[in-house]
Amino acid sequence: MCMETKEKELKTLNGWQSAVVLILIIASVATCVTLKVGGPMVGLFFSWMIIYASCLAFRVDYEEVRKGAFDALKVVLPTMSILMAIGVLIGAWMQSGTIPTIIVYGLKAINPSYLLVFTLVFTAILSLVTGTSYGSAGSAGVAMMAIGHAMGINPGMVAGAVICGAMFGDKLSPFSDTTNLAPAVAGAKLGDHVKSMLWTTLPPMLISIVIFTILGFSQTSGNYDPGDLNAYIGYLEGSFHIGFATLIPAILIIVLLMFRVGAFEALGIGAVAGALVAIFVQGADLQSVLRVAYNGFTSDTDIGVLKSILNRGGMGSMLQYVAIITFAVGMGGMLDKLGVLNNILSIFTKSIRSDGALIFATIMVGYVTSIVSCSSPMSHVLTGRLMEPLFKERGIEPRILSRCLEDSGTLVGPMIPWHGYGSYMAGTLGVTWSQFIPFVPLLWLTPLFSIFYGFTGISIKHVEK
Repeated sequence: MCMETKEKELKTLNGWQSAVVLILIIASVATCVTLKVGGPMVGLFFSWMIIYASCLAFRVDYEEVRKGAFDALKVVLPTMSILMAIGVLIGAWMQSGTIPTIIVYGLKAINPSYLLVFTLVFTAILSLVTGTSYGSAGSAGVAMMAIGHAMGINPGMVAGAVICGAMFGDKLSPFSDTTNLAPAVAGAKLGDHVKSMLWTTLPPMLISIVIFTILGFSQTSGNYDPGDLNAYIGYLEGSFHIGFATLIPAILIIVLLMFRVGAFEALGIGAVAGALVAIFVQGADLQSVLRVAYNGFTSDTDIGVLKSILNRGGMGSMLQYVAIITFAVGMGGMLDKLGVLNNILSIFTKSIRSDGALIFATIMVGYVTSIVSCSSPMSHVLTGRLMEPLFKERGIEPRILSRCLEDSGTLVGPMIPWHGYGSYMAGTLGVTWSQFIPFVPLLWLTPLFSIFYGFTGISIKHVEK
């Protein structure tokens, strides 16, 4: 009896069974997105039901499979908590006048033509110094989105600049979790890993700077109508106390992140600081502060642009993104338990006969594990575990594998709508995935450089024998 139970627990799906499950899940998500019924969230919810039915049909122990979902969710709990903190922070910073102050100063100081490239470089530096794309996007990113909106700049372009800058810094920063995880999985040294990534990350960044400079001038020439910026400034200065005191929450959070305080804790302290400024500087009462923390800030302005900028935030605004991450990551954990991932990944590893083919396969595997697991850490672990023996077999240094893990598993995150990164960026920046996805050149180009180097041999180092 014990033997039968053990065999049942260890049973996984074969190739055709895996294909059936994946087709049904894709069909579920695609149907809900096409019919515009809850976006991917409802389809991902039904994916759990599809997996449950598949376990019954193929006689797999569902209880063991379900454990895979909850094990996977443990990995992204920090992301979900950060999302909720961001919601509270945005509401608090609106009510405190922190974001309105940044908007006023930004409208007065920043040339609209250079806003996109400024956003790219600023968020890159901030993310590089702090080691977190979450923190830089949630603080500087939100402010730049508001300034861009007031200037009439395409919000997708501004969001793209924020994402590229934030991911650039996060990818290269020695303080980032993914920057430390990738070499640990691949068996590489942190310093070697960062040096290796410069090959694939710096050229796309330079190209991105050129692209966003051109896009910035295209947005502010010809038929460009900057709007009545003076009217926006006048309203904000009349509705909020504008000054140094309102900037304290923003300064505080940057300092906390630089001193390696956790992203959730830093954002939480920043939100509390915003609430205190709202009470003591803006004259808000405690009840309204708590209401804003959940429901978000609401402005009484009749100016459409300002209303769309200011009416944001609150913990409630992030619940849909938390739901998407929950169902998506849980689904990935269950598919891993079922052996679906290994069946898919084996397709990419069957015909590897060169260094270039190996790196191409690694990038593709990183994409697949990210799409299915919806988590960068899980993608690094799964991809690294599968590809490490192949790299050793060909005598390629571990730093190349760790670089590939980041070139795919880290950077692809914002490109997947239901991924933790994708949900976070959309929710935090207040844009849809379709709005920003055409404007993330760094994310598109980096894996292409990685593959190019693989087939040309540029920067590919082998273990000395």
